[in-house]
Amino acid sequence: MKEKTRRGAGREILVNSARHLFMKNGTANVGINDVTADAGLAKMTLYNNFSSKDALIAEVYQLIAQDILASCRQKISGRVSEQEKIISLFEDAVDQKDYQRGCPMIHAVFQSADPDSEIFYIVQKYKRELRTVILDCLSAERVNRQQLADQFLLLLDGFALQQYLHAVDSPLESAKGLIQNILDVKN
Repeated sequence: MKEKTRRGAGREILVNSARHLFMKNGTANVGINDVTADAGLAKMTLYNNFSSKDALIAEVYQLIAQDILASCRQKISGRVSEQEKIISLFEDAVDQKDYQRGCPMIHAVFQSADPDSEIFYIVQKYKRELRTVILDCLSAERVNRQQLADQFLLLLDGFALQQYLHAVDSPLESAKGLIQNILDVKN
């Protein structure tokens, strides 16, 4: 029983500090010492809760994935048309101020040294679940529903990057126009 209390001590503080630092600086630019200093906790507390930096990164990005997906689902609830639902996903990306450097999941996977790492599988699972959210926005009667979900997922990733880069004058307005054009095309 004592071990359970010891392992849980500081875990949430560490995860919150790591999340903040990873979003601000990227996982490759944040060390264990940075996380423990930001959290105001000893390095031993980190190792009592996580076996490695990679384990901490995995937990942080698992939580980020859950938060983004929950936000997306909440954003589309109550929307009626396909267009309203899809656009709401893009608006949600704008509203997520913590993730204004493009998709945080893509950043995480590209900063990982090992393409077979746990973070790769977390990101892959997240992208598949996001695709399912997009699929749920589309009418079941659409013949090209699967293909559209793939296209909107690709568009959403590019949109997130453009929100950060500002290479496009009005990314949201451009995306809205493209969404309307894509959905207007007959099956």
